[in-house]
Amino acid sequence: MSEALLQRAVEAYRAGRAEDAEALARQVSEAEPQNEQAVLMCSGLMLHRQANDEAERLLRRSLEQGLASPAAQVNLALCLSRRGDQAGAAELARAAARSQPELVSAWNAFAAALLELERFDEAERVLSQALEIHPEHPALSLLMGHVHRAQQRDDAAESQYRTFDRQGKRLLQQAEALALSGRLVEAEHQYRQLLAIQPRLAAAHGGLGRVCLRLGKREEALGSLETAIRLDPDDSTSRHFLSVARGQPVTRADPGYVRALFDDYAEEFETDLTDKLGYRIPGEIATALLEANADLSRVLDLGCGTGLMAAALAGRFGLMDGVDLSPRMLALAEQRGAYRHLVRDEVVRFLSRSEDRWTTVLAADVLVYVGALEALAESLAARLEPGGWFAFSIERSEAEDCRLNPETGRFQHRPEAVDRLFEAAGFQPWRWIETTIRQERDARIPGAIGLFRRRSD
Repeated sequence: MSEALLQRAVEAYRAGRAEDAEALARQVSEAEPQNEQAVLMCSGLMLHRQANDEAERLLRRSLEQGLASPAAQVNLALCLSRRGDQAGAAELARAAARSQPELVSAWNAFAAALLELERFDEAERVLSQALEIHPEHPALSLLMGHVHRAQQRDDAAESQYRTFDRQGKRLLQQAEALALSGRLVEAEHQYRQLLAIQPRLAAAHGGLGRVCLRLGKREEALGSLETAIRLDPDDSTSRHFLSVARGQPVTRADPGYVRALFDDYAEEFETDLTDKLGYRIPGEIATALLEANADLSRVLDLGCGTGLMAAALAGRFGLMDGVDLSPRMLALAEQRGAYRHLVRDEVVRFLSRSEDRWTTVLAADVLVYVGALEALAESLAARLEPGGWFAFSIERSEAEDCRLNPETGRFQHRPEAVDRLFEAAGFQPWRWIETTIRQERDARIPGAIGLFRRRSD
C-alpha cells in the first residue's frame, strides 16, 4: 500500500501538484515513520512552503522512532536554523556529514550554521574538507566566499565567487531544463535554491516567475518577473511573460524573447523535445505533404530551428532554405548540410522583404509565437508560387480565434478562424489533421496540422 501511495506522490509532484504530493507522503510517513522516502518528501515540501514547525515535528518523530537518515537530519538542521538555533543545526549537520560525506547538503548546512555563529575558521576547515569531496560545488564555493569575506580575505573571496559564477550557470541551466521538460515543482525548487545563494540573479528570478505562472501562482509570478526586469531591464523574456501575467494584449511574442529562448535551449532542443516531450510534428507534416503529392522542389522552412523538418523530408525535396531568430539553432541546422541558405530573421519580416518564391513553405511549431496571423498570411501569399503549399502546426483554441495561453506564453488558434483568415489572403484550406503537439506535465497539448494551398487564380 505504501509503495503505491508513494508512487502516486511522486507522480503528483512531477505533475506540479505539490499539495497532493505532500498529503500522500504525509499519509505514508504517519503510518511508517521510518519510511525515509516518505519522510524526506513530506518534510521537504513542508519546508518549501515555509511550514517549519510541521516539518520539525515530523522529522523529530521519525528520527526518535528509529529512522536512520542523514538527509532527514539535514532537513531538521534546516528547521533549527530557521528558528535561530544555529548551534543545534550545526551539531545535527555535523553528524550527517560524518555519517554520509557524499551528502552536499550536510556540509552546506554545517558550514552555514558555523558562519552564522561567527566561527569562521572552523567553517573554513569544514568547507575545505567538503570541497575535497565535492570540488567546485556551487553552493560550497559561494559559502567559502562568504567565509573568506567574513575573514576579510577579499582576494580569496573573489576567487571563490568567480568559481561560483561558473558553476551557478550550470545550476541555472539545470533549472531551465527541468521547466522545459514539464517538471515544474522541481524547477521551482531549484530556482529558489539558486536565489537563496544568489538573490540578485535576474535570470533565476525570471525563470521562477515563468514556472510560477505555469503553476497558477500569478502573484508570485508577477513579483519574480518584475524583480527580473528591475535587475536586467533588457530581459525581453521576462517582459513578454510579465505582459502575459498582467493580462495585457499581446499580438505576437517579442522576437528578443523567442531568440533568447531558443539560443539557451539549442543544445538540448532535439533531445528534450522529441524524447521527453513526445514532439512528432515534423514527421507528421512530412507525411501530410507526401500524401498530398505537394511540390517540394523549392521549400522554405520558417522557424527552422535545428533542422528537424529537413531531416523529416530528407531525400524528398529539391532545395530548402531556412529562417530562424536563433543564431545557435541556425548553427546546428547548418551542420546538417541540408539547407541552401540559412537566414537569421523574424519570419514575417523575412517574407515581407524577400523577393524569392517557393513551392512549399513549412512552419512547424511557429504560429505559437506569431499570434496575429494577418501579416503572415499576406506576405506568405506573395512568396508562394500559385498552387504552392503551406504546411504548419497550431496549438488549438477551443473558443477564442486567437488566445495567449497565460501559463505557457504561447498562442493558441482556432482552425475555423485560421481558415477564414487565410482564405481572405488567397489560400484554399486543404486539410486539418488533429494531433498532439507535445506532452507536458503528463497531459497532452492538443493541436492540429494545417495543409493549405495558394489559389492559382
